[in-house]
Amino acid sequence: MLVPGPWQRAEEVIDAVSDRGIVTSVRGETLTPKSIYVDVVSDDQLAAGFEWGREGENPGELLDAVDRCSHAALIEVAQRLDECAPRVAELGRAMQDIGGVAVRMEASGSASPWEPWLERLESDMPAAIYSAAVSLVRDNDVLFTCGMHQFDLPDAAITMDHSTAAGDLLDSLCIFQLSEQPALASGHTFRPDEESSRRVLERWPDHRHVPEDGRHNPFGVWRVLPEGAAGVEAQDPVPTIVPSLVALLASTERSKGTALTKSELERLVDEAPAIAMATADALALERSRGYADIEPQRAWEQWQIVRTTLT
Repeated sequence: MLVPGPWQRAEEVIDAVSDRGIVTSVRGETLTPKSIYVDVVSDDQLAAGFEWGREGENPGELLDAVDRCSHAALIEVAQRLDECAPRVAELGRAMQDIGGVAVRMEASGSASPWEPWLERLESDMPAAIYSAAVSLVRDNDVLFTCGMHQFDLPDAAITMDHSTAAGDLLDSLCIFQLSEQPALASGHTFRPDEESSRRVLERWPDHRHVPEDGRHNPFGVWRVLPEGAAGVEAQDPVPTIVPSLVALLASTERSKGTALTKSELERLVDEAPAIAMATADALALERSRGYADIEPQRAWEQWQIVRTTLT
């Protein structure tokens, strides 16, 4: 999270929150799971990054307060947000106490005044935690979520035929992932309620954000296909290529020195060693690895996306 305030050095923030019983580390130190690190960045245009939040445009008084700040604390907790929401809220209240004027979740770009954000994190309700962390973004005729990697889960995207219904569907899908932890795979279907038609899901790499961008989701994006569209065939158990197909293709291209042709890639996919795994086990492997592999049934198209981020 990014918090504008009166500080100019990370040590000032660390000392102030440690007085409130919160242990943090300076950015660059070796971190362990569940640890917190702090950096302070300088930016004389901070207000531009706080204009929008989950509910739309933020109030002018918040932007004025941010505009008076030339520095912001950049804080990261090395833990999934759904596992540490109360702890993050406690940290947020400490930052508010020491002069932080607002908060922005860097994984989604969503900015907020303190109180609604804190209340959502303290609620212990998946839907509220989701709304504190994830934003809905429109890109021409596509609506997509941003920030689900804070929970080690894919984002979701849909071509809009009706913006309100599209947003409701994406919110429902993401909250379903967060609250139920379902074993979803490409080819599975989803509908938010009994009155809605089932939509096929396909997992694709995040093509909108490069890995260096904090908004990049290494677990990919669910593409919610149009009504009646047929996607890839769902499989369970899932043929899981180990090591990952991404690692195999990247290593082969490095050795070859040039891009793989479609026929070369298809041969590698066909010959790659695979293990038949239950979908839930395949997802657990994915989380332990830290990224989603590409879909073998869409390997050529998806590799064109992934290889550009690797280079």
